[in-house]
Amino acid sequence: MKKIYERSWLLLLLAFVLALAVACGDGAAPPAAEPAAPAADEEMAEEVSDRCGDRSQLAASINFFNWGDYMDEDILDQFEEECGVRVNQDIFSSNEDMIARIQAGNSGYDLIVPSDYAVQILVDRGLLHGINRTTLTNYGNLNPNLLGLYYDPDNTYSIPYQWGTTGIAYNLAAVGDHIDSWAAMLESEQACQHRGFISLLDDEREAVGAALKYLGHSYNDTNPDHHAQARDLLIAQKECIGGYDSDNYSGTLAGEEVVMALAWSGGTAVARSENENIYFVIPQEGGAIWMDNLAIPIDAPNPYTAEVFINYLLDAEIGAQLSNYTYYFTPNLAAEPLLDDFYFELLEEGGMFVSDDVYARLEWIERDDDTIIFSDTWTAVKAR
Repeated sequence: MKKIYERSWLLLLLAFVLALAVACGDGAAPPAAEPAAPAADEEMAEEVSDRCGDRSQLAASINFFNWGDYMDEDILDQFEEECGVRVNQDIFSSNEDMIARIQAGNSGYDLIVPSDYAVQILVDRGLLHGINRTTLTNYGNLNPNLLGLYYDPDNTYSIPYQWGTTGIAYNLAAVGDHIDSWAAMLESEQACQHRGFISLLDDEREAVGAALKYLGHSYNDTNPDHHAQARDLLIAQKECIGGYDSDNYSGTLAGEEVVMALAWSGGTAVARSENENIYFVIPQEGGAIWMDNLAIPIDAPNPYTAEVFINYLLDAEIGAQLSNYTYYFTPNLAAEPLLDDFYFELLEEGGMFVSDDVYARLEWIERDDDTIIFSDTWTAVKAR
């Protein structure tokens, strides 16, 4: 009876399935149902929620004011694809130019990249928006030794971006020997051996600071007599140089349009990646150490979206991608293990790494009420 009952039950089930198929109009039994795969937009939503904050609060685009050649464009494309936010990037050449643009108001920028002392100026003038730390889920990736620096003790207004040093970049094949003193480019007798093939950063704190350092003073010295000495040194040196360049010295070094430059370490590394004759040195008299930062202007149209982009850049993978592009030092401890072997080889062989001995010769560029003298000195140099 059990077998007859089962056979009858199966026949009834088969008849029901056939009837259902006819009713559906395809004449065949429907395939067995499978678990539904996540829709493409659902997969994207999961990915977006991981590194894109609250997508419902994101703006369609943000405006980013940055130094030249200081962002991997692929990162901007990735952020747009992943988070749906377009990043429009404009370029500035000096902290002073950037500060003037922000101070004028209504700049339209959501995110800027001021150096350490420039953060201090912007904070003092009430021009920066406080950063909501709760948005920065990747904040813990940052090296604690690079937080709480003099210009923003609680990192209320700024987040470390990249750091580096300022020294001399030079073409060993053209110069003929390794350099160890600012005299090579600041003393006319030596500099004019390469007349027209030397460039200085178009930056009042860096150029005047280097001259002060060579003369035995601090990068931050505001003594009028010492500034007069630095001014005269830089004016006398002008006949030997090709010009002032903060934007393209990497390219002119690599292309051997210049053989010596007052330069930043990462920009020198970019040049060396294309020309193995390029080296970098912190002169025996000393050089500068600096931190560039991410900050949000007080009148930024889209501060939340800017914070999300900051957090995106603090991701370990993205942080490594950034420094593999810029060749500057990352403040992101989680990114360090992901840096390319080529990155380490390039900096080691080119002289960019900072040993304890080199670190002892470095100075942070600071500002106070008296540092306006740097603008006066630089104006006098460039006017001649």
